[in-house]
Amino acid sequence: MLGWLCAAALVCAGDGIVSPALSWQRPQVTLTASATQTPPLPGILSAAMSRAITVPGGYPMSLTAVVGGRPVKASWTYVDGLPGLNSQLDSWLLGILDAAAAPSGARYRPAMALNAGNSQNAALSVSAEPVQASGTVVAVRQKVSETGSDGTRTVSSATIYADTVSGEVHRAAELLRPEAREGILAQATGVPASISGPLAQWPTLDDVVLTSSGDLQVTTERPAGRGQPGTEDTTTIASADTLATLSELGHKILHQLQAPAAPPPATAPALRHINCDLVPCAALSYDDGPDPKTTPRLLAILKEKNVQATFFMTGSNATAAPATARQVAEAGHAVGNHTFSHPYLTKLTPAAIRSEIDRTDAAIRTATGSAPSIMRPPYGAADAAVQSAVGKPLIIWAIDSLDWQSKNPAVFVPKVLKEITPGAVVLMHDIDATTIAGQQELITNLQAQGYRLVTVPQIFDGTPLLSGHVYRSRPERK
Repeated sequence: MLGWLCAAALVCAGDGIVSPALSWQRPQVTLTASATQTPPLPGILSAAMSRAITVPGGYPMSLTAVVGGRPVKASWTYVDGLPGLNSQLDSWLLGILDAAAAPSGARYRPAMALNAGNSQNAALSVSAEPVQASGTVVAVRQKVSETGSDGTRTVSSATIYADTVSGEVHRAAELLRPEAREGILAQATGVPASISGPLAQWPTLDDVVLTSSGDLQVTTERPAGRGQPGTEDTTTIASADTLATLSELGHKILHQLQAPAAPPPATAPALRHINCDLVPCAALSYDDGPDPKTTPRLLAILKEKNVQATFFMTGSNATAAPATARQVAEAGHAVGNHTFSHPYLTKLTPAAIRSEIDRTDAAIRTATGSAPSIMRPPYGAADAAVQSAVGKPLIIWAIDSLDWQSKNPAVFVPKVLKEITPGAVVLMHDIDATTIAGQQELITNLQAQGYRLVTVPQIFDGTPLLSGHVYRSRPERK
């Protein structure tokens, strides 16, 4: 970076003396897109650089938070079936948020995103959006724009490439042969390599978009200085000059960019990746169904509010209403085992416990096509003998709405809203009409607070659920 900055202000004279009176001029081939100005003119840079694109299996996420006393806005896109890419995005985002929280002596927590409002004047703006999706390649551009307390704005970006088959994730610089990177930077910055200083002092080749025609769109940061905001400069280098600079990986990616998009394997909505260390999550769970009268009404509300939930079904009701059980599963919700006849498991022998679990698994499998991997003991009654016998993780709850007791939304809705915290599992019952009557209000209020309402598998995503262990809420990030 130092060599580039020096070259930007000084030009070597013929006698080898650096003259401070001369100013560096950017070649005409360079196209500049200031972060504080309008986007580049259409046709000069491809749409991949000016806006995000739709990716098969992609689903957008957003976050508004107050971190370290400063407003933060973030947006990013996960891609279904690409855990490597999604994990990389999580690590990158959490690293930025932790750094933002560090001055206050804390680390980022999802609670910082609750009731954070929708401020348009974020001190820190973060985005990670797809800019290429062809063949087996998904390219994502990560961008950070930060405004300091003195009003100085800095901006930086990077591009990563994910393979939808292997799941591998690569940095942009890996697309280029190591010996060619200096020349690419010289073209991108307009600074001859002979006066630029060592490559280690140059801007990094973090943001490089390879197009299907073989062009390279290279974005480098121009740091803030002398009262000017930091900006990004983007240069398009034609394929005639770039094909020889591509590494073996770069040529493979170019080949894939010229092929139709191959979407990664789809994941059931109930299992789609959501990182509840990033966004405030809560898991709404409903016991004792399915009920052919009340459960479909609840499903309609969940669909309208774009919410995924978890239904702990009894085997007897799944047997009596298999079409309703199937409707729950087909709507993308998670299904759990709640025993066959709803007994106190602590009063049964291990063999009787196993019978309750196995009969329910069979009933749910018959109705939905698959057996549940999680269970909830009726009344939350579980001792060591129960934990040993059930053969599944036991999902209890952090918040008991007591909806069955009050049968009054005016009582149980405020109770949940008062007790809710990020990562909590909430207990309700989909067999009670009064419970269904309160869901619209409850969900609307939770979403207004900033909660993402997810399934039990999603809220514990990244936390192994072990057979015989009891879980109530997502553990805090270590």
